[in-house]
Amino acid sequence: MTRKPLVLVLHGPAGVGKDSMIELLRERTGIHRATSSTTREPRKGEEDHVDYHFLTWEEFERGIAAGEFVESALVYDDYKGVHTSEVTGPMERGMDLVIRTDVQGARTWREKLEGAVSIFLMAEDRETLRARLVKRESETDASLERRFAEIDEEIEDMPNNDYVVFNNEGQLERAVAEIAEIMERERSNPERPAPRLRAAAADGAR
Repeated sequence: MTRKPLVLVLHGPAGVGKDSMIELLRERTGIHRATSSTTREPRKGEEDHVDYHFLTWEEFERGIAAGEFVESALVYDDYKGVHTSEVTGPMERGMDLVIRTDVQGARTWREKLEGAVSIFLMAEDRETLRARLVKRESETDASLERRFAEIDEEIEDMPNNDYVVFNNEGQLERAVAEIAEIMERERSNPERPAPRLRAAAADGAR
């Protein structure tokens, strides 16, 4: 019998350290990451089909028209989304899975994916988020302002999640350890339903 997989949906404001947390979580637990697709240009050090599936606008829009994405949205002037196979494949093999998303995507996942565990990631305060965004030097002035403006929208979604984990400055290991503890707790929770795409989402992705 295939084991009941655990699916985590992680989101939080820009600058909270989602990628660093997921990378360390994968090292610690072996959890599989759903690789998102995007139309933005790769940042320094990013690899196609590893960090993201980098698509052209035409490729992405063909996928949307064909219903190939469970969720997709226009974010900071580029498309981002998760292809259905990135979710259904690992779940069918009984693999634990982590999905990295934003506030728009988190709302969609709560609607479309039954049995997932939603975790909101936050830093100690807004000022820390702003400082991290400036420090990483990967944003234009215009994109920085957009990300600053959307911090409050992300934070407003905090109460809608199953858990909140703080990635305070210099405490990445502690934050990841807390997520690992959540994973153990949820694995042993007999009331957690097996994750599955709800019928409307599954049908639309065929």
